[in-house]
Amino acid sequence: MATTKNWMSSLSDEITLDKLSIPGTHDSGTQKTGSGPAHTQNFGIRNQLDNGIRFLDIRVTYKKSNPSDDPLQIYHGIINCDISFGNVLNDCVNFLNENPRETIIMLVNSASGSDTNIQQYFDVYLNQSRYQNLFYLQSVPTNLGAMRKKVVLFRRYLGTGGVDLSQPGAWKDNQTFPLTTPQGVRFFIEDQYSQHDTKKKWNAVESNLYTAMNHPTDGIIYITFNSVSQGAHTPYQYAWGGGIGKVDPKMNPVLQSYLESNQGTKRFGIIPLDFFNNETGHINNRNTELIINSNPGVKLT
Repeated sequence: MATTKNWMSSLSDEITLDKLSIPGTHDSGTQKTGSGPAHTQNFGIRNQLDNGIRFLDIRVTYKKSNPSDDPLQIYHGIINCDISFGNVLNDCVNFLNENPRETIIMLVNSASGSDTNIQQYFDVYLNQSRYQNLFYLQSVPTNLGAMRKKVVLFRRYLGTGGVDLSQPGAWKDNQTFPLTTPQGVRFFIEDQYSQHDTKKKWNAVESNLYTAMNHPTDGIIYITFNSVSQGAHTPYQYAWGGGIGKVDPKMNPVLQSYLESNQGTKRFGIIPLDFFNNETGHINNRNTELIINSNPGVKLT
């Protein structure tokens, strides 16, 4: 029996990313921002990993004021998240050292979307002994066995190494879209982040999950963002409810209902969440657990 700390250990070494269901977080490094539009997570990176999250959405910018060995800072848009890229990597190193059969997927992007020097500073980390063996930097992911105890880089900034999602115009803004990397890795991505009508947002989410579930051998990596940016409500209120006026449906509970109605071995792809387990007044990690349990041979204790 698996736990949220080691659930990937139950998976075959031969399985590939396109066959998996993976819980993730959107704007993963925002736990310290305080209430407001930039705040999308209440728990830090290590807590997320311990709770079963295996996809991290990391937005970085160069900060001259940072130490020379840790030059990138986590930002959400223009908001400083008060943690550095080194802080994130240290949490990943420590987690993977303790759980060496796990794998972390990290989507890395410029926080502004326009920084052209991210690769220069990313290389600073790669040149440090602590991180030299941390990243899986192949442009085409192979099987899980080759990626255990690694951070698999999904790269949205212009540079080298990792799965290349950086081609101009490839990642469509506020859309659901196919994306094929220059090396032929195929994605289908729902990222309608500013669709503030949650009925329409849920339709987009459900459509992507339905396609992933019903075409499990198509070789496509599906990413479905169940998150909504600040509008008439905060990201938390879109996820769990509250505030002035009614959010209907609330994104995390409606996802939970959908996953519960589709139990069994299913391929849902990667599902990044806002406030993945923190409902007002108590912890609710059910979505993460349901996503994990949909993988072949995995059953959480």
